[in-house]
Amino acid sequence: MKTAPLCFDQVSFRHGKKAVLESFSLALHAGEVALLAAPNGAGKTTALWLAAGLYAPAGGGVTVQGRDPFSDRAVLGQVGFVAEGAPLPPSWTGAEVLDFQKATFPRWDAAEVARLVAAFGLDPSAKVKTLSRGQRGKLALVCALGTRPEVLLLDEATLGLDVATRRLIAGEVLGRVAEDGCAVLMSSHEIAEAERAADRLVLLDRGRASCDEAVSSLLERHRILSWDGDVLDPPAALSAQPLPSPLGHRAIALAWSEDAARPWLASGGRAEPADLETIYLSLTGETAVA
Repeated sequence: MKTAPLCFDQVSFRHGKKAVLESFSLALHAGEVALLAAPNGAGKTTALWLAAGLYAPAGGGVTVQGRDPFSDRAVLGQVGFVAEGAPLPPSWTGAEVLDFQKATFPRWDAAEVARLVAAFGLDPSAKVKTLSRGQRGKLALVCALGTRPEVLLLDEATLGLDVATRRLIAGEVLGRVAEDGCAVLMSSHEIAEAERAADRLVLLDRGRASCDEAVSSLLERHRILSWDGDVLDPPAALSAQPLPSPLGHRAIALAWSEDAARPWLASGGRAEPADLETIYLSLTGETAVA
């Protein structure tokens, strides 16, 4: 069986005395886009840095194309990485940043880089310190996509960017997935925006993957329920979890069943598709009503 481009196998990692990852496992296949989601401090960035070869795991193993990215630096030529905040040398021009990438990565695609620079409206002569956050994010993505990566790592790559820029970046990432079969692991607090791109949701909880499920499956088995005071509560079979609501009653069904819900719907209950952000909040317990 072909090796998955990116694998975490029972990985553990500590920052000082604090355990960040504990027995974390994930296999990401070519052409997949996985959203790594969790509250702040849960280990998302650590996982991405491990995949980028910047950290070595304390236990277990991380592989890119079957090779250890920390000890086998050559495999990093197949990895594109956009770190949170797009940290680039402030005194360099965009052209100098791109030239450095060209000299470092043997898979550099100059024609694709020129296309992306034009598509993003970047001025390569401008110094990094003069660029807006959105422009730095675009330049960092050009650096990552210009290597024609087989594994693309995005750590909050669209945080704080305007909607148009986020969608432009998402479009380019999905284009690379469709064209090259790139495997993408992204962390983001913009769950609603990430829903457009992600195939899988991987939820980190206490260092482990507490949920690793296709987004399509999650959307299929969840529904947003609402009902007025004269309607009975939803049937227990739907595993309804209350949601905050200023008027009437709302809940998210964690185990949606058309058959189980039919009598309740006939009595005046209402159901609509759930969005990934609300599902994420329910999985993390952040939708609980006091």
